[in-house]
Amino acid sequence: MTAFAPETGMLTASRGLINALVQATVTGEGDTLAVDALLAEVGAGSLAAPHPALAAALEPLTRPIIGVRLAKTGFVMPGWIGEGRFTLHVHRRPTGEDDQLVSMPAGQLLHFLVWLLDVGPRPRDPRPPETTVPSEALNRAIAFQLGDRATTGLLPEPLDAAIAGGFRDWWLASARWPAAPDRPGSFTVEVIDTDAGLWSVEQREDGTAVVRPLTPLGTLLALAELVPDNDLVDQTAPRLPVQDTPIVGGQVKWVGDALR
Repeated sequence: MTAFAPETGMLTASRGLINALVQATVTGEGDTLAVDALLAEVGAGSLAAPHPALAAALEPLTRPIIGVRLAKTGFVMPGWIGEGRFTLHVHRRPTGEDDQLVSMPAGQLLHFLVWLLDVGPRPRDPRPPETTVPSEALNRAIAFQLGDRATTGLLPEPLDAAIAGGFRDWWLASARWPAAPDRPGSFTVEVIDTDAGLWSVEQREDGTAVVRPLTPLGTLLALAELVPDNDLVDQTAPRLPVQDTPIVGGQVKWVGDALR
């Protein structure tokens, strides 16, 4: 399915064609003939002269300040924040026949993510303040749940019962920006969503993961950290370096490996 909405700049096309558009926009390389054919087919102009609404959607890709990677339901989706605008390559289905390039004012990013990730009221039942587990075991349990496989017994209680009996989704959101001197240049939040509540995941270098209960308010505050304060960003950098700019998404590697 291919379509273009001139009132919003949203482009619907196969994953391969949107990947080609993103690559051509970010690096100037790729299958530009296929991209031009797509844009002409849906009435969105061309790479050299895109429809004004599409040009606005592509602006964050040409001069990104923040590169975003949003992983949900086992797939990574690349996104970009520029001057006042956010654009995301949305993976709607695993097969990728009708992906979308979606753009909006950057001020709507947090509201959009709360909606997309279904952050809302959750139970407040008592849970351990933290549970440390091998990262490999946790990833396997998440991947199996995403693949509709049983996971009972893979993890310690009550985390095991929460995931085995009430798994909703897993997601990860990360952002990278040109950092000011001696300031952090990235932020990541990883969350497991279950009927028992939300859980944050801290992956450690020793191969373990610390899983903690997370409230919806805590989730909202964490998502807000994806857009850094001005003092964290190198104000002299014209853009995020190309090598740090996300281009394509796809299945999370450890999910695919576990489900083979």
